[in-house]
This record gives sequence, C-alpha cells and structure tokens, in this order.
Amino acid sequence: MTRRRFNPLITFGVPLSGGGLIPCLGQEWHVDPKAAVFTPKHGFGDGMSYDNPFETLAEALAACNTGDRIYVHGGVNEPSLVCSNLKFDVQVVGVGGLHHPDQPTSAYHPGSAMIRDTTDAGVNVTVRGRGWQFHNICFDAPASYGAVQLSRNALTGTSEYDASHAVFSKCRFLSGKYGIDDNGGANNVIVDGCEFAGMTTAGIFGSSTAVANPRVWKIRNNYFPINISGLGNVCHVDLSLNESFVHDNFFGTVVSTGLYVNLTGGNGNIVTKNFLMGSYSTDDYVSGTSDSWIGNTSIDLDEDEVDSATGTTVAVPAA
Repeated sequence: MTRRRFNPLITFGVPLSGGGLIPCLGQEWHVDPKAAVFTPKHGFGDGMSYDNPFETLAEALAACNTGDRIYVHGGVNEPSLVCSNLKFDVQVVGVGGLHHPDQPTSAYHPGSAMIRDTTDAGVNVTVRGRGWQFHNICFDAPASYGAVQLSRNALTGTSEYDASHAVFSKCRFLSGKYGIDDNGGANNVIVDGCEFAGMTTAGIFGSSTAVANPRVWKIRNNYFPINISGLGNVCHVDLSLNESFVHDNFFGTVVSTGLYVNLTGGNGNIVTKNFLMGSYSTDDYVSGTSDSWIGNTSIDLDEDEVDSATGTTVAVPAA
C-alpha cells in the first residue's frame, strides 16, 4: 500500500511564500513532544510519520539528511540545537499557529510551533550547512543569547561551516539578545514575512565579518514593531551587508536611543519601500557605502533627504 505523504498545505494550512516551501524530495520527519499527552494513541516512535513522531527536535536533526523536511507539531524546549554542515537544503516547518510565548511549556498543544530554550545555555539554533530553511516557526530566544546563528568559519575545507542560502519565512523572533545573527558572512539569505520583537541587541545582527561580509541578502516584508508593551528592539538591523535588497519592511520606534538600521561597513545595498519611524538621519539610520535609499516612506519631513510633500526618501540618511 502506498503511504500518503503528509501535506501541511491541506492539513494545517502552512503557507507558501516568495522564500517559502519547495517540494520535498527527501524523507519527511515529524516532531511532537506532546504527542503522548494530547493524543495518547500516538506516542513516540521513529519520527517517520505523524502517528509516530520524535519527541525532540534534536532527534530529527540527527536523523535527517540533505533534502529532507522536518515538521514541528509541538513547542520544543531544547538547548543548543545544531543544523549540521554536512546536511543541506533541509526544511524545518512549524505546523499550525504560532503559540503565544507567555503560555507555559505545559500548555503547549498540538499545532503550536515554537522553538525555545529556557536554560539560557547558549544560542538556541546554530546553522552550519547551506540551504537550511525555517517556515512558520516561533523562536523564543534565550535571554543572554540569540535564537539563530548563521555560522561561517572558513571559505573552503572539509571542516567548513557555511550557512549561506538560509531562508526564514513567516517566523517570529521574540525576546533574547538577537533574532538572527550572521557570524562570518553568509550569502544569499532570505528573511521574508517575519516579526522581530523585544531583542536586546538587534533583530538581525552581524557578530563577525572575519570570513566575509554577508552579501546578497533579501530582507523583505518584515515587521519590527513600535516600542510599546516591551515589544521594541534596541536595534532592528545591525549588519554590514553588501549588495543586498532591504524592502517593504516596517521599522517601528526602538528602545531608548539605539540605531534603527545600521549598515556600517557594508556596500552597494538597495533600501527601498520601507516605512521608517524615527529621525531620517544618521542619528537613527546609517547606510553602507554606495547604498541607494530612494523610495522609502519616512515620518521625518524636516530632512533635506526627504521630500516634505510626500515623505519619500530621495537620498541616503545624512548627519
């Protein structure tokens, strides 16, 4: 008998997007830490079906291979997860709604899709291989670390880590030090339709350019909220981007006097069609070298770099 392939688009309504799900040509894996609690007939198994899921995401990360897909059916609370540099193009898909972070772990239910680490032991998820994708996941970041780190430690060699071509689509990044940290210069990363809230360093951050600057990123359609009810970030984007496209994002007010967007050290980016709160000057926004920042909407109509009649930016921010 042919086994019917699990289809989240039919069963749970996981959406496709511009950086979204592609057909899975490998094995499908399932993780549901609450399976035995909410659906006693299931229990835990080999992770190869919805009826026999793994209990932990770590098990699925160890079992998967290049081209596989992992469905996260329940919120997981696991420290220091690693996406191997020997596996590529693996998709991690949250099934169902994004569970509210204020609910205790015991309240997770089938359909929640959260990855968190309450031990504050280190980065929650470290990505070392190319093409890893995360869709419809809520990351509740550790207080002293970040949710996801894209690791790149060398340009060549058998021990090379390179998280280039990563995709984050329809995800939420809540609290913690940062949401996504580029540690070494990953290329061709897509961040699409995500929310970054309550980050104490930055929503998207670059902690190292030792190997290379991150380049050809597409940061689009994301929401960086206004600083109300603790949802503001200290900084929204602090990354030395090269040749990247930042468009159609909402950048709300930040915590205290932090920069909203800081592309210092970057080069040749296009920043357009974003809604920019704060001052359209280098007090709040810093461009890279040879950037284009034409066509954004700014609430600051007093700067020479903003068309006062339309609020449209006509040049990069100036002092």
